[in-house]
Amino acid sequence: MKRTTNMRRRQKGLSTAGWLLVAGIFGLLIISFFKVFPMYYGNFKLKSALEALQQDTDVDPKSKGDIWQSLQKRLFVNEVRNITREHVTMERKDGRTTVTVTYEVRDDYIGNLFIGARFAESIVIDR
Repeated sequence: MKRTTNMRRRQKGLSTAGWLLVAGIFGLLIISFFKVFPMYYGNFKLKSALEALQQDTDVDPKSKGDIWQSLQKRLFVNEVRNITREHVTMERKDGRTTVTVTYEVRDDYIGNLFIGARFAESIVIDR
């Protein structure tokens, strides 16, 4: 009885293996955050560029070229480099222009693994 009581009193925290496990899990979470955050930040900047395009009265909603040029300028200013003309679709129907951007982002993760995300953002220009 006395021996088990002494063992319980000596245990004061995690063992070395426990600390290594906790550090490994924390490190994996940090790496994941730094890989995923830029993807979502780029999508946030795309959303703000689309919203600015929607509110810009100088853009002719009937001209696909005018819409693309205006969007391209905004993306350049916001440093969004992975959006190309192939990712953008424009559709005019009933006096409304719908601009949709669909794209996929991939980045190396660890070793042979990669991490990716697919985004689709859309606005309607009603003029």
